[in-house]
Amino acid sequence: MSQRDRLYIRTLGCPKNEADGAALIRYLEQAGWVVVDDPDDADVEIVNTCGFVEAAKAESIGAIWEGVDRKHAAPNGRRRLLVTGCLAQRYAKELSAEVPALDAIVGFDRPDLVARALDQTANSGSAVCWVEKPGATYREPAVGWSFDESHRAPLSAYIKIGDGCDNACRFCAIPLIRGRQRSRSAAAITNEIRNLVSHGTREVVLVSQDTTSWGRDLENGADLASLLRRIDSIPGEFWIRLMYAHPAFITDPLIEAFGACAGLVPYLDVPLQHASDRLLGIMNRGTTCADTEAKLDRLRKVRPDIALRTTFLVGHPGETDDDFEELMRFAADNAFERMGVFTYSEEEGTPSARLEGKVPENVASERAARLAGLFDTWAAEQSIDKIGSTIPCLLESRDATGSWEGRSVHDAPEIDGRVVVTGGTIEGPGLYRMIVTDAHGVDLTGTLPTPIGSRAPGKSKVGCVL
Repeated sequence: MSQRDRLYIRTLGCPKNEADGAALIRYLEQAGWVVVDDPDDADVEIVNTCGFVEAAKAESIGAIWEGVDRKHAAPNGRRRLLVTGCLAQRYAKELSAEVPALDAIVGFDRPDLVARALDQTANSGSAVCWVEKPGATYREPAVGWSFDESHRAPLSAYIKIGDGCDNACRFCAIPLIRGRQRSRSAAAITNEIRNLVSHGTREVVLVSQDTTSWGRDLENGADLASLLRRIDSIPGEFWIRLMYAHPAFITDPLIEAFGACAGLVPYLDVPLQHASDRLLGIMNRGTTCADTEAKLDRLRKVRPDIALRTTFLVGHPGETDDDFEELMRFAADNAFERMGVFTYSEEEGTPSARLEGKVPENVASERAARLAGLFDTWAAEQSIDKIGSTIPCLLESRDATGSWEGRSVHDAPEIDGRVVVTGGTIEGPGLYRMIVTDAHGVDLTGTLPTPIGSRAPGKSKVGCVL
């Protein structure tokens, strides 16, 4: 490839899309492209879009138009612009009509088609569009991780264990975009993690549209609990973090895995969406408030130090004041360690979009603010209670003052709190224990970390020091 064949990839949206973006980069680098960090240094720009809710769509469209501006400003008209990801998958025809400056539109999870589009648009002067319906089985990335002095293993890595979703929540467009549930094989998952850990990765974050549905389509008796135990047996010092657990499919074996797997951190992301049984039925969530609460109680009994993260959706069509007050009571009773609150976004083609009983936007926003304010109060109290305790943390980088920054065992990348360590001997990025000296919301300050050590059989669990 010539020097001008340099490309910039901007990935938007959720961790699943981050994993797809990383796979795309690996594929294109092996094909000879040079991936750069600054869009102004590139001859080709790829926008890996999100199309989940209106706010995400707007962000993706804004990023596309920024790319259009850079293309028009480039000398000699030689810059190219491609779009991939969820927005491209669902709205390819609309994007082609409304953004004529695009050179190619490619659906999600197809780096091979992106590479073909790059080759075909090199001198053609016309756009190409490749969007295919999701297949029936998981499409394994064609190129795995490869490391050398210039390509180091990430300290924390998202690991996709599946794609698509069969749950048919009435407000969600994911099945329309990503298709049916497709589980990745246990062998492929563990081989990827083994490679990463052997090269220095210290946290693997398991993601899928619904991680608790992993294995249900494989017809070999596999389930998420067995997968976690298999991952936990991989040699090395690393954390396993589990995201996107649908409450209807949290099983007793999965709960037991939190007590048995030494590397499984005391953290679980469970998007509950609501606590009113009437609303849960309207949403088609497949569970009840009482069943969910019983599972959360069992999780806390098996792993007393667990941090439970959830998200709630307010303002869904049909939500009454009584439904919302029921949600407020549930949230207050359970005092989740981490919580996100979102207002309903009407998604084209979903059953919820056809429902009557729309909640006014100002009412939904007021409800969201009340619920978020409730969390802010108890989250600050929980953090203050940690002062003086010792907690595991993953230190990632040094700031301008020389202090080290990272995350505690109770914080997922990009969405939860941060820690700052101001004293002690730190040999470099990695796993440490820190003594909490101060708290600011969900963010913690600490000192005197020491290396955690190995996860050899018989050692205490990584998270059992709180």
